[in-house]
Amino acid sequence: MLLPDNPGKILSATPLIRGLKKQVEESYIYVMVRSSCTWLIQGNPYVDEILAWQEKPDEQIPNVRDLLPDYFINLDELKTYRRLQRKTKVLEFKIPKPGKRESGTYLERIFKTVYLFDVENDNLGADFKYPPFDPEWLPEKFLDGYVIFSLEAPSSVQKLTDDQLVELVSLIEKPLVVTGPAGERELAERIGQRTGCTVFPVCGDFPDPETASLISASKAVIAYDSQWPGIARVMGKPVLTLGEPGSGSLAESAVWIRKWFE
Repeated sequence: MLLPDNPGKILSATPLIRGLKKQVEESYIYVMVRSSCTWLIQGNPYVDEILAWQEKPDEQIPNVRDLLPDYFINLDELKTYRRLQRKTKVLEFKIPKPGKRESGTYLERIFKTVYLFDVENDNLGADFKYPPFDPEWLPEKFLDGYVIFSLEAPSSVQKLTDDQLVELVSLIEKPLVVTGPAGERELAERIGQRTGCTVFPVCGDFPDPETASLISASKAVIAYDSQWPGIARVMGKPVLTLGEPGSGSLAESAVWIRKWFE
């Protein structure tokens, strides 16, 4: 199975992986994914082997030729795996693109990809392994409810200014756990100092699996368009994506976040 370079969609694909393993007799499932995303599927009981690529999938061409898989189930909607498929000549089932003839959610469309195998969605949700939340990670005042505010952002994303971040946090007036790379810790501390609000910076303190655990125990998530909005949505958490069209003013965003504490 060829997975996209999108954490939310990777997790959305795990019901299909489970369906193939449980409903197709003697199936053996290799999953190919970018190495930085392997943590999302490690420990998945329905994945037999992970083939990780660093820069491009072509790195795995020799391994694919050695393994001789029967099929590629390509769940990537871009052209990420085009050269791999061409060089290995494995029979490919590719996710239908949304359009006039195809509609539905990503989950619905990936099940259409394997219609020849008669695999059905069991509606049991995503398989996602992460450490259990440890209350010792946070001060006691956060244990009655908090919001995750992730400062992680790709270079292509237009970030809010420091003043805008301070205004948003001031309007929310709820406990915030600020995550992100270590380089953003100074900004997180500055936000807390300027707002006087209950802000707990953990930038650089937790690897991705533990950050997912923090999200699992949160009320809601605020994040730029990074890996976290998709992951949080799969976990059933309300998400405010900063800079997203239609996200409204800072005041409207704050009201939306506050309602999850009611």
